[in-house]
Amino acid sequence: MKNNPLITLLSSLSRKEMTRFAEFAASPYFNKHKEVRALAELLSEIYPDFSDKKCDRAAIYRKLRPGQAHHQAQLAIVFSYALRLLEQFLVVEGLAQLGNFDDKTLYYSQLRKRNLTSLLKTDWQPTTIKRDALHTERIVQSTAFYEKKIRNAAEQDAIAMRLGRTETVFLEEKQGYLDAFYLTATLRDACERSQRYRLLKTLPPDAPFFEKLLEVLNATPNLGDQFPSVNVYLQLYNLLTNNDLNLFSKCLNDIRENERHFDSEELQNLYNYLQNFCIQQINNGHQQFLEEVFRLYQLQLDSQLLLVDGVLPEWHYKNIVTTGLRLDERQWVRNFIEKYSSSLAESVAGNAYSYNLAAWFYHVGKPGEVLPLLLQVEYTDLRYNLDAKSLLLRTYFDLEEEEALLAHTDAFGQFVKRNKSLTDFQKKGYFNLIRFSQRAFRLKMQAGFAKQEKWLESLQKLEADMAKSEPIFNRTWLEGKVEELKIADYP
Repeated sequence: MKNNPLITLLSSLSRKEMTRFAEFAASPYFNKHKEVRALAELLSEIYPDFSDKKCDRAAIYRKLRPGQAHHQAQLAIVFSYALRLLEQFLVVEGLAQLGNFDDKTLYYSQLRKRNLTSLLKTDWQPTTIKRDALHTERIVQSTAFYEKKIRNAAEQDAIAMRLGRTETVFLEEKQGYLDAFYLTATLRDACERSQRYRLLKTLPPDAPFFEKLLEVLNATPNLGDQFPSVNVYLQLYNLLTNNDLNLFSKCLNDIRENERHFDSEELQNLYNYLQNFCIQQINNGHQQFLEEVFRLYQLQLDSQLLLVDGVLPEWHYKNIVTTGLRLDERQWVRNFIEKYSSSLAESVAGNAYSYNLAAWFYHVGKPGEVLPLLLQVEYTDLRYNLDAKSLLLRTYFDLEEEEALLAHTDAFGQFVKRNKSLTDFQKKGYFNLIRFSQRAFRLKMQAGFAKQEKWLESLQKLEADMAKSEPIFNRTWLEGKVEELKIADYP
């Protein structure tokens, strides 16, 4: 039953939403099917445990039709009706979240279409928002907001015409929101397209109209005074496409100053664009942007933008730890590991905490503390498995555990070779890490025993081979170990 569409969709609901759906199903206005009502009540009672035991088809059928022999085809029909009702419920919930049920414009529209002019005259209260207020008030300027305002202004104008009023204020308002909608949506999509073309390593198609539009927008002073969302996406697009490092601070400041005009999802997307830009610059050798990535994480933590329904995704947790350790923010990272471990989902909290604390101990030079923590990590997730294996390799290397390291790297190599989920690029990166680590470790253990000239020749060969090999995962760590061998005095 876990793969049943109805059960899958119900599993995504919160407790509050599940209760509301049962109430929705009980309403004869929306649902006149008694068995669907009974099924919704039953599923609400067992929520969130939709296990095979609780959702046994025969047991459900007996509760819906006591005393009757099980008939799977008839039960399937009830499930299909319930699924359609759930789809309708989610649409209604979405409309409510957009504020459509509180919008009297829809009511006025019905009065106008029914030619109830007398009621319009007594009930209609035209509403407008001054454009200056958009910049100063806490108004979320999403494209959905603009769409709603466009419909509202169009209806207000139609009502005014029905009542014999010919002022153009509503047309002007509609045009302003049309401009804001088009420009915001166009620039937002342009930002996304620029990112995707970069990932695909292809050139974007010619867009002469868009290029002309950009010229006009960039030449328009005080663009953000009326519609901050347009200005934010324009600055972001210029940053992503011009690759001008000097624009980063201005773009970040514009986003921070206008946070109140974006909902949390869109705001997080804006920060993601900035993070991706920083990562691109780091890959291009601009290491100062590592600090910018770290600052972006801190800003999002302060604003709780990284939390999803109150839960911090484990990969944000890990990436923040990794970034902080690369900047040697030891105390901050340790405090973060402890503080936010309780914000992780219960199903992954143990793994995430043990792995990241192990990474912290390794970074601060306590490899002996790493092994017990890694033994607590359950390798149910491929990424954790690979990261833990890589960390274990580095730990054995530093502890000079020769037998353990050689056995581990052999097993690591077999794991990578047999895993069909890894791309060729990933396999090559891990294979290079393993073989170069083995060579560096042998040189480390042979120092003082092998002939100096031959030992130095092998070290130089290792360095040369690494320089011409791509990719090598954990390259920075490996290069550091080779550098230690180079500067160490040969006994």
